[in-house]
Order: sequence, then C-alpha cells, then structure tokens
Amino acid sequence: MRKLSFPVAFVVAAVSTVVTAGCSFQVGSKPDPNTPQGGPAPAPAPAAPAPASAANPPPKPVLALGRTKHPTPVPGTPATPGTPAPATGIPVLAGTNVFGQGTADPAGWKGSFFVIPPATQKVPALATMTPTGVLFAKELNVPSKAMTGGFPGIDATRNENFAIRWEAPLIVDTEADYTLRIVSDDGSIVSIDNTPIVDNDGAHNAQEKAGPVHLVKGAHVITVDYFQGSGSVALQLFCKKAGGTETICPTHLL
Repeated sequence: MRKLSFPVAFVVAAVSTVVTAGCSFQVGSKPDPNTPQGGPAPAPAPAAPAPASAANPPPKPVLALGRTKHPTPVPGTPATPGTPAPATGIPVLAGTNVFGQGTADPAGWKGSFFVIPPATQKVPALATMTPTGVLFAKELNVPSKAMTGGFPGIDATRNENFAIRWEAPLIVDTEADYTLRIVSDDGSIVSIDNTPIVDNDGAHNAQEKAGPVHLVKGAHVITVDYFQGSGSVALQLFCKKAGGTETICPTHLL
C-alpha cells in the first residue's frame, strides 16, 4: 500500500544579564557607560541538537511517493485544467477508431501516439519520445478484439507496432484507499503523479494486473503507457474505492 502524507528550540543563558522584551538590565553591578543601553539584545546562538539515542531517536523522514496533496480548489474555479490540446503540427485522429476519437473531452484522456519497432517487448520510455499523432478518449475501455482501421489522419494502416501514452487529470473528492486494475494486450503501466501503481508490461495476450493506492483529496495526474505488438488489442482500466464497486475508471473519483 502506498500512503501519501505531508508535514525550534533556543536556550538563553542566565549569567548576570536578564533579557526581557528586547531590553538589557544589569544585575549586581554598575552599568558600563560605553555599553549602549536600551538596544535590542543579540540573538542567542541556537542550541546544538541533542545526539540521537534510544531515548531521543532521530525524526523519521516523510515518505513521498510522487502523489502530492493539493489545496482544496477555490469554489467557482476549475480544480485542474482540462485535457490539453495537441501541440501545433501534430496530426489528430480523424473521426474515430477502436481506441478513441479526434475531439478532446475536458473530462477524458489525451493519447499521444507513437510508432515503435516490430521487436518491441516492453513499454518504451514514451515520456522521452516525440509523438507522431494525438487522439482522445472519454474512458479507457477497449475489450480484447482484432485491430482494424488503423489511425485515420495519423497512420490509417497502422494496426500493429504502436504505443499510446494516455494522460488525464484525476480529481479525488474523498481521501480513500483504491484498487486499480488494468487489462491489456500487450503491455501497460499505470502511474499516478509519476509513481507506478500497476505494472502489466511485456508482450502478452490479454492479461490483467491490479495494485492498491491511497489517494488524498485534490487534483492528481494519471498516466497509462500502453504498447501493441501484433495480434489483438485490449486496454481497460478499472478502479474500486474501498467498500465500493469496481467500475471502468473515470477521471473524477467521488
């Protein structure tokens, strides 16, 4: 289970001078005329931290897994930007295909399309690659089927040897434990705020993997990296809140 969580001492030596409200008073002797009176007292040097021991253990570091807690959105303003538009010059899917459409959905997913070598056995480092096209989807729900029709407007004959990096804003209304489950043919990796949650990578037929995650209230970013070698395709992302029912994962978790 991955858990998101988010987070002085001084000593005054009493010798012959008592410091009160920034003023200095001499005790038991006549004030030195060369010493300025009434000015602010110098700040005491900070005390050295006590050495760590069984009675004084060092503080535990805050565990950060990449999912940061965001402030509650201001009423009347969007919690996070909608699905970003494609960069100028990158072809957009014309019409629809098995994976998506050419029209952006502010509450849906943006997919960056890549052509990959035929011998690919793992999800490439898509974040470092330049896409050759873009498409959009309301949800990731492609059951196992033969891929036909390619990607019109991008690569109309491309039914094999491609990858898609799906990204979407993920809004969480209630902090809770969730289980994410993905079915894919071939490999896929699900990440939230750049932290891998489910690893279903590799060249294989339709196969599922699941992973738990604790999400705090606020805005996150969910990413699904997917690749298709040859044969059938499949890509379905499910989620289940603790005590709830599993559904195709929306980008807004109530």
